[in-house]
Amino acid sequence: MKTSVKILLSVSVLLLTSCSNWLEEEPKTFISPSSFYQTVEDFDGALKGLYPQGQNLNLTEIFADYNDKPESAEQVGDIWANNPGYGFYAFRNAWSDSYSTIKNANMILESLEGKDFSEDTKNKIIGEAKCLRAWSYFTLVQLFGDVPLRDKVVTSDSDIAIERTPQADIYNFIFEDILDAEQKLPEDAQDMGRVDKYVAKAIMARIYLTSAGFPMNLTENYAKAKEKALEVINCNRYSLMPTFDKVFKTEQYTAETIWAQLFSDPTSYSSMHKESAPVNSQTALYLPTDAFIKSFDKGDMRKEWGIQQEYVNAKGTKVISRSYYNKYINEEYLEQELPASNTSILTWQTQLIRLAEMYLIVAEAENEMNGPVNAYQYINIIRKRARVDQSDPTNVPDLSGLSKEEFREAVLLERQHEFYEEGFAWYDMKRTQTFDKVQKARGDKLNVPIGIYNNTWLIPDTEILNNNIPQNPDYR
Repeated sequence: MKTSVKILLSVSVLLLTSCSNWLEEEPKTFISPSSFYQTVEDFDGALKGLYPQGQNLNLTEIFADYNDKPESAEQVGDIWANNPGYGFYAFRNAWSDSYSTIKNANMILESLEGKDFSEDTKNKIIGEAKCLRAWSYFTLVQLFGDVPLRDKVVTSDSDIAIERTPQADIYNFIFEDILDAEQKLPEDAQDMGRVDKYVAKAIMARIYLTSAGFPMNLTENYAKAKEKALEVINCNRYSLMPTFDKVFKTEQYTAETIWAQLFSDPTSYSSMHKESAPVNSQTALYLPTDAFIKSFDKGDMRKEWGIQQEYVNAKGTKVISRSYYNKYINEEYLEQELPASNTSILTWQTQLIRLAEMYLIVAEAENEMNGPVNAYQYINIIRKRARVDQSDPTNVPDLSGLSKEEFREAVLLERQHEFYEEGFAWYDMKRTQTFDKVQKARGDKLNVPIGIYNNTWLIPDTEILNNNIPQNPDYR
């Protein structure tokens, strides 16, 4: 029998009843794309406006089986307990931010038609716009399943409310965009934080690996994922940082960074310190469970440095009294005992794609195609880098002698150990159909048991109303 779940219906109905008038939009005019951008500088400014690209951690990390209950009781706590509502800001933002990028990318691409620019200039503009459009659709299709496909600028009322497009067609569109972007993008991005040819290749590796799993099950894409990840590994542009701690707590790209979200004082800041530090009245969102801490091997820097048990500052004050993630913690804030309101001033980059992911993509894809024999080398290089003492092979020992199934479990655990707080967890559980980990980890702490509905999130209330599209069918 098909499983369905009722989630926050009373709140949602009330919200729709009270907000329906102001949510209805009546566009009076439509402006031609040719009216917007004229010069190369106009287009470059518009392309910069397509950034930043966020990670949607309130959906992807909060739900991770290795994360403890958030200290905040607002919305994210309900997501953690599997009781979301379709008026939640996390859904609205994930949907609207992606479609905003898509809308502006469409405007750029249509405005470019007929412009008397050099071929190289046009290719760069097209490549960057299509790469970010593909990335946005990839986010949408993973989070929401079937979504409306908008590949052109809205020019009439009839273009506004359109039906959802099947996932298979969305993926085909993503593949077309990212392949064209790879061909047209330059090898070097114009500015740090923007995409280039190798960012596109890395995105392709991730998309191919994802589409090889659920729900697309295009298992032939394991080979393509491996190929693209190896192109990035072997291009000699990137290298693993010598130790895990050197990847983080920096405003600039490291040798390992393929693509990151950058922040710039005073215009933009990262909230990751605030959301990682359980300090006094501060409501930390991302907190490790005891079981996750125990899952690391002896001498693993990703635990010894990356997860701290408490923080006592130089004055002897125990500022933090429970375990916490250290990737984005600024100790200066803890030394100063800054209140929560003063800690959203972090300008350290957040990783979007880094080289370690490419190694683990190759390891996973190779195992799925041929078993683990030739996959060990790619996972073990990541494990060796994780050793507190890299000369001691008993620290995070090399893997060997595993069956295909055992290696599959090992590489998924390795991804958790390497990428916590980087936004992979929910996506990995979906493509590998391992949401049962959340059920096992939380049990009766879940408001609603894990079910088929967890393969997508709720489509936001505003979009159902404005676009006249149905909710994902496994929710009601």
